[in-house]
Amino acid sequence: MGEIIQQVQRRMLISLAQVAKDFNLREGDHVLIEERDGGIFIRPVAWHNKNQEYFWTKEWQERMKQSLEDLEKGKYKKYENVGDLLKELGEEEDADNSSD
Repeated sequence: MGEIIQQVQRRMLISLAQVAKDFNLREGDHVLIEERDGGIFIRPVAWHNKNQEYFWTKEWQERMKQSLEDLEKGKYKKYENVGDLLKELGEEEDADNSSD
């Protein structure tokens, strides 16, 4: 895509209509706006729930990558039931019913 010159309109609006199709942008999508080298860089980004923000940290993404690699290599265990898994983890099988 080449350069596009846009005029800033009322309330500091700039139309992205000419580039939206190329980047599959739709109303309601999110974009990241960065100041870079004396200019403005706009990049489409995915949005996620605030309570899932931990998942997108570098540490969690590295854990997920390692987990996927282990899965592909067959480095995992299967359990017949949740009780067996909880025993190995050192948890009580009836942990969710302990606060009656």
